[in-house]
Amino acid sequence: MQGTIISVRRMTKSFGAFVAVNGVDLDIVEGEIHAMIGPNGAGKTTCFNLLTGSLPVTSGEIRLRDTVISGLTMDEIARRGLVRSYQISSIFPDFTVLHNVRFALQQKRPTNFDFWRSELSLRSLDDRAMALLEELNLGEWSATRAGDLPYGHKRALEIATTLALDPQVLLLDEPTSGMGREDIGRVTELIRKVATGRTVLMVEHNLPVVEGLCDRVTVLARGQVIASGTYDEVSKNQKVIEAYLGAEHA
Repeated sequence: MQGTIISVRRMTKSFGAFVAVNGVDLDIVEGEIHAMIGPNGAGKTTCFNLLTGSLPVTSGEIRLRDTVISGLTMDEIARRGLVRSYQISSIFPDFTVLHNVRFALQQKRPTNFDFWRSELSLRSLDDRAMALLEELNLGEWSATRAGDLPYGHKRALEIATTLALDPQVLLLDEPTSGMGREDIGRVTELIRKVATGRTVLMVEHNLPVVEGLCDRVTVLARGQVIASGTYDEVSKNQKVIEAYLGAEHA
């Protein structure tokens, strides 16, 4: 069995008197696809923000393997291999698909001045960029303006730019949000494909996607973990049933 790659203990985030995340414990097993689910306002996105350093924890500890990362900056956490994509697409719409991936690859280079280099000097990155695009079935779209891509392809491009940073753990925030059935199926298969040899933690509202894709599920409600296990296990948990029924009838 693979070991734990992310270990979270008593993670708490308060905004004044409001406690958004309250004593969360979480273990992410290396090589698995792990979903974080729960009703709206459960604290899922806040947990993502804490894991990636975009929000500081109020208390508690986050470890990536044996290293404590709570308290590090977003850049420091990303350099250690925990990289996030966002629910709202963060691509550069006026540049080509290939350029978007190349921009992401440039972030791993030792100098910050690549944007001032000639086009010719940056073409060494094109082979790696094209390999990523082929992995995400976007090779034929490489010369397309990113803003002109169909919605599902934009999300695939976002995943490609995230993979350019060579993450150990890939965090996906609502990867199928706003998609029709065809795009949901396509992106689900892409996630399954890129998860090979990687660890994925995802926030996802589409429960059939979670059921078909994820090895393990953690359920949040009101900022606390109420269940964790396989999809079959958590779906039968009375606290989970009550949390979702309560959300539906609120």
